[in-house]
Amino acid sequence: MKLDKSLVESIKSNGIVKITLDIGEAIIDSNLEDGILKDIPFIGSIINLNKGFLSIQDRIFSKKMISFLYQLRDIPEDKRINAIQKIEDSKEERIKAGEKIIYLIDKADDHIKAEFIGILFSEYVSENLSYEEFKKCSEIINKTYLDDLKWFLKSDYVRLTMEEASDLIPSGLFDMPYTITIENAESRYNDSPYVIEGYNKVEINPYAEKMRLFLKNRIVT
Repeated sequence: MKLDKSLVESIKSNGIVKITLDIGEAIIDSNLEDGILKDIPFIGSIINLNKGFLSIQDRIFSKKMISFLYQLRDIPEDKRINAIQKIEDSKEERIKAGEKIIYLIDKADDHIKAEFIGILFSEYVSENLSYEEFKKCSEIINKTYLDDLKWFLKSDYVRLTMEEASDLIPSGLFDMPYTITIENAESRYNDSPYVIEGYNKVEINPYAEKMRLFLKNRIVT
């Protein structure tokens, strides 16, 4: 079975409710030849493709994927199935659900970012996020340095100066600056307002604001 299809089966399957937090460490510590991991379609496919031998990269990727899947454990099977089917049936989506998720998780630096992406996907499945919002938020997560991401999620800032946000603009957390202008009486009289005082600030990206809404209380310090 292709990896993208086996991932979809893993998302749909009730087998993901068996996943525990300890499984992530088990991927690093065990040879994955036996046990519950092989019962997860996606992980089982990786094991079969490699004939029981996994490289370090495979193990790290598997840990990230399990961190993603774990976030879906409390969502009813019918909701997971319907959410996936909605993506698969969409004429606007040129990339299938499994393939897109694999792409996003592969780009994640570590299993913590994969966990965040999993939380956002669970919000999509629960119909609190659109699929487009899920994708946009996930891309921002992958572009942001983890410590900066944690700081942003725990903060309440919606505007920062250019200097304060210099590392946060490229990742998409904040949009490029706007200018605040103040008109004086003369400019208003001449019907040609001009800036007598101005300074540049950046404002939170709408997708990043959504991301903070769902992840703020899920950050482990």
